[in-house]
Amino acid sequence: MSSTVPSTNLSQVTALLLTDGPQTMEMLSAVTSGFGLAKRLKARTIEEAFEFHRNQSIDLIILDCSTQNFDGVAITRRFRHEFTGVRAETPILAVAGHSSQLQIRRYRDAGASFVVAKPMAPSILLQRILWLGRDTRIMIHSPNYKGPDRRIQASGLPAGVEIGRRSTDLDETVSEVAGKNLDQSKIDDMIKPKRVNIL
Repeated sequence: MSSTVPSTNLSQVTALLLTDGPQTMEMLSAVTSGFGLAKRLKARTIEEAFEFHRNQSIDLIILDCSTQNFDGVAITRRFRHEFTGVRAETPILAVAGHSSQLQIRRYRDAGASFVVAKPMAPSILLQRILWLGRDTRIMIHSPNYKGPDRRIQASGLPAGVEIGRRSTDLDETVSEVAGKNLDQSKIDDMIKPKRVNIL
């Protein structure tokens, strides 16, 4: 089983879909079918989702769960902690019912690979699925956290993504040199220990 989604041809990807209602499932199934995801396992219950993951080779899990009985954060955490090996590292794309930073942080801290906030255009969902196919973050396995390395912001946008979605996304543009470079002696003077008299 692959722990990453292929970046172009989605016809060979097996996706597990888990939603909190039949209408949401039909919409998510139709949208992902349009992307070329031919192998979609539709779980009607949480236990059925875990049974699919135990017995099938799953490449991607898409959760759209935001009700009391279907707590997406708890489900994400359970996927990460109940399984071992590549099954614990399967990319999880969580669709959040609202885009508060707190909710996104809760999903991230539970081990979600990516969080997409509603309302979302299908093109955004497809971009995030393809982004997961190019994701090279290592998986962290610690007593308090299992999931992809969360230190992602400093690396800027993923390869192949030209424009960020948020105003805070970094781009790859480097500015011109602002002034003359310091010579080595000035740099050495800045970091050289100096004796100071303390009264």
